[in-house]
Amino acid sequence: MPSDSDADAVRDRLVEQPPDGAAAALTDAAVGVRHPARRGGRVTDVPAVAARLTLADETIRLHDAPDERVTITLRFADIVYVREGRQEINGTPVESLVIRHIDPPASAVTTTLSLWDDAAHARLTEIVTTYYRQQRAAIEQLRLSTTQLEILVAAYSAGREFDPASVLPKSADDIAALFEPLRDADLLREGDTGVFLTGRGHMVVNETLDDKTM
Repeated sequence: MPSDSDADAVRDRLVEQPPDGAAAALTDAAVGVRHPARRGGRVTDVPAVAARLTLADETIRLHDAPDERVTITLRFADIVYVREGRQEINGTPVESLVIRHIDPPASAVTTTLSLWDDAAHARLTEIVTTYYRQQRAAIEQLRLSTTQLEILVAAYSAGREFDPASVLPKSADDIAALFEPLRDADLLREGDTGVFLTGRGHMVVNETLDDKTM
């Protein structure tokens, strides 16, 4: 079982490796959006609306939509799952990118995107899916201590912001020493009342739970 001394390896192993071409941003691209297409496991009746998409610095920003709920910033590190799919817009099935991600402070939602320009849509799909696959591969190499995994699982089970001190019988300094590497690796984020899992943190927990059930 990994020891607490493995904590420093977290920030070293999870190295950002943007795919080729990711630096060239998509700016104000016309997009059809369903958000949220799902909230948790529940399919919503939200229709697709027209908006603009800007991709830069490992974030997708949706803006200029008639529905303010579609004005969101989606961080790559908050992505839980990505797949290619189709959605119906104005009665026509179109190619789409389906992204399950964390909607801070902790709820999981699904957003479906269809860029009108085929080349731009293919580019967005390649950038996001390549990043996701790289993150999955990097996460599989992480070595966390038993206590750090317990923190991540506790955050997963809470399904909301929570205070690590409420589940760890340790001093504030000890908790900070465990928490900081997890935050540096973008597995946990701080909210107004505690911490919560990023999408990357969700992937780590899912891998851990899958290993224990095999």
